[in-house]
Amino acid sequence: MEVAMILGVAVVAVTALLTFSSFFNKWYYEPVLKPGQPPLPPGSLGWPVFGNMAAFLRAFKSGRPDTFMAHYVAKLGTVAVFSRLSNRRFFLVSRYNRVGFYKAFLFWQPTVLAATPEACKFVLSKDSFETGWPESAVELMGRNSFAGLTGESHFKLRKLTEPAVNSPKALEQYVPLIVNNIKACLARWSAQDKIVLLTEMRRFTFLTVLHILYGKDSSLDVDETFSLYYIVNQGIRALPINFPGTAYNKALKARRKLIKLIQDVINQRRASGKPQETNILSLLMDQLDDKGEALEDAQIIDVLNMYMNAGHDSTAHVIMWLMIFLKRNPDVLEKVKTEQDGIAKCISEGEMLNLSDIKRMRYLSSVVDETLRLANISPMVFRRALVDVEFNGFTIPKGWHAEAWLRQVHMDPHVHPDPEKFDPERWEKYGASPFTFMPFGMGNRTCPGNELAKLQIFIVVHYFVTGYRWTALNPNSKVSYLPHPRPRDFYSVRVSKLL
Repeated sequence: MEVAMILGVAVVAVTALLTFSSFFNKWYYEPVLKPGQPPLPPGSLGWPVFGNMAAFLRAFKSGRPDTFMAHYVAKLGTVAVFSRLSNRRFFLVSRYNRVGFYKAFLFWQPTVLAATPEACKFVLSKDSFETGWPESAVELMGRNSFAGLTGESHFKLRKLTEPAVNSPKALEQYVPLIVNNIKACLARWSAQDKIVLLTEMRRFTFLTVLHILYGKDSSLDVDETFSLYYIVNQGIRALPINFPGTAYNKALKARRKLIKLIQDVINQRRASGKPQETNILSLLMDQLDDKGEALEDAQIIDVLNMYMNAGHDSTAHVIMWLMIFLKRNPDVLEKVKTEQDGIAKCISEGEMLNLSDIKRMRYLSSVVDETLRLANISPMVFRRALVDVEFNGFTIPKGWHAEAWLRQVHMDPHVHPDPEKFDPERWEKYGASPFTFMPFGMGNRTCPGNELAKLQIFIVVHYFVTGYRWTALNPNSKVSYLPHPRPRDFYSVRVSKLL
């Protein structure tokens, strides 16, 4: 009798605890709306502390990332989804209709997920939202970087630095640097038994951005700096657990080392006088604020770190996926090669590729866009509501975060027919309707180095397909999706020169 009573009390206690836990986030985070105010979007804030992170991690770590958002946005009923990256088909049942906004609790903050072109446009273009990266990511990227700046401060810093990275004049100057770099890389790779393409591409893009930020001679040790930035990048999207041995703890330590190294470079530049060439560092050191005072070194360091973090890793991933898709689609590869061979024949001996040649790469441009759409290197963009915002019959509360899920838009069959298919011709058939293709974001926070990224991609592919072939050594390698989608072997290949 006593045992039965104890068991009964235990069952009641556990049930009460689970019931309380399931409603805690709703009670604690959801505001009391004013009379007449639209309701919050459908969804659930999940469990205390962790919210919906378990579902998010389960979807991405299982190799089925689209199951997370499809759970919200697919029409009611059973939905079949096939992933060409992981070659798997799966089924799910969604809870909500296709309303565009859904509430959740992700990255330790109440969040609204924007999942349609119209919803993403609203979040990314309205002044009612500011940048909303998780606090842990801002800590690594820097509070004076674009991730931490808002309003006029962000606008002025972007206006100062973006032309040196993205303007046609700047890009024309960078072409010889990128061409010579990739030529040397290809010659070296073809002399090796195998290479890990993602690692090599990271180093290739790193050297390009390093030159743009610091000039020809930065005095930074390339190997050490490259390794430190890799650690920081791993920490930005890791769980923010600051405990010895965790990815986030290692990233914080790596950032501190980078700050010291860059401070040494600034001190050396300041002691040696005005540099002979224009680069991002010289622009920042010469910049004066509204009071006529120079930027603080901490501000300069955060901006340099931001451009390096954002400027090389994502580009390397795009190049790797483009090469994977070309190898998987020999008909597309043949068309790319035919176009690039034709352009190469028009380049006189002693000359090199230029911006005019790159503008003629129309088919390759479609291939690049299709790679950006299908690979989805960055699946979402973070924002935060500055005031209560109403859209499509729902309220986004002040202080809540909003995630524009670009991956969902890019992989939505209502937006892109047969979205899992790698089909560069879709851009000629259908084009891109407004706000249905946003690999670099949109609005005043569009990636400031998007044109530089595409320039590197075009140049790499041109010299790769016109002079070399590559063989995947593990073509069926499984794909990991965190922190970015990539084969688990980082795409090991053998590169050989065409005869």
